[in-house]
Amino acid sequence: DDPAVDAEQIGLQRRWYERVGVQGLQLFVNSIGDGKCRPVYLELLVDFLGEHAAELCDECRDRRDVNPLRTFDCKEKGCRAVMASAPKITDHLCDECAAHFADVRAHLDARGVAYTVDPGLVRGLDYYTRTAWEWVWPELGAQSTLSGGGRYDGLAEQLGGRPAPGVGFGAGVERLVLTLE
Repeated sequence: DDPAVDAEQIGLQRRWYERVGVQGLQLFVNSIGDGKCRPVYLELLVDFLGEHAAELCDECRDRRDVNPLRTFDCKEKGCRAVMASAPKITDHLCDECAAHFADVRAHLDARGVAYTVDPGLVRGLDYYTRTAWEWVWPELGAQSTLSGGGRYDGLAEQLGGRPAPGVGFGAGVERLVLTLE
């Protein structure tokens, strides 16, 4: 559950990309809270989405009721404009999540890993907690995310196991090949 582990995973990815020759990557990070602070935030977000329902696409109106965090993933121009003024989860983190996120950023700073905090970077699965990140290569356009990761402290329990902290990432090899070409 140590924030240093989150930063270590991110640093591992950075070294990997550097060693295979990828240049110009950008790192985006966020905290999506936990089971204590996320439900409170989701209520605010659902209310906000309800107030702006007429401005959202059909899919985002559906997401409001099923998985409201995913409205941040919409690529529709109108939805992106609405979501730019949505409440930010980073403004509604509990003290523990805020401290964890501050520590992750401090560890990244100590490693010399440049990043941008993106409050719209989310994960749509309930087992994700706290740290979320993406490595992006803007030259790929709409499919610019090379890899994404995060903390998933709720996964083992959701699968029937004992509570156990976890953190990891997934990377698209085909996108990596495109960047190297």
